[in-house]
Amino acid sequence: MITVFDKSMAEAVHVNSLDEDVRSFVPDEVFETLEKAEKALAWFMGSYGTRAPLVYPLLLKSGENIGYVQAVPLGAGWEIGYHVVKTHAGKGYATEAVKAFLPVIMAYLKISEIAGECLEENMASRAVLEKCGFRLRSKDIVGHWGEKRMMRRYSYRTSA
Repeated sequence: MITVFDKSMAEAVHVNSLDEDVRSFVPDEVFETLEKAEKALAWFMGSYGTRAPLVYPLLLKSGENIGYVQAVPLGAGWEIGYHVVKTHAGKGYATEAVKAFLPVIMAYLKISEIAGECLEENMASRAVLEKCGFRLRSKDIVGHWGEKRMMRRYSYRTSA
């Protein structure tokens, strides 16, 4: 289930952010303390309805928070982002979430194209984007947290 954040989710946001893949691929999304997670969560909740990143938690039917899906401003457009914690990775949750999220967020934002990008070595994210119909547009060497890394850039377009 994709839903909106509430204050009760701070502990899950904190714990999920400590995942080794978050540290490796999106270190700016690591919240080392509960207090930092609470501040981030308050910012996420205050961002709904704005042009700031729109971040939504992913919950299992049990209510367990296993990650997030988001739309992030990128220049004049938007980029999709997502993460499922390692203990639930490889089960299709990220692909399912992205497929469900795309039509809703694109209609909400009134856009017909959205970008996606991931590091070359992030095979899981590459698979999610490709399974969801994103097309590879380029591969570029970029600065990524002080290192030169190969980035794959994708785009997704609606048929309308």
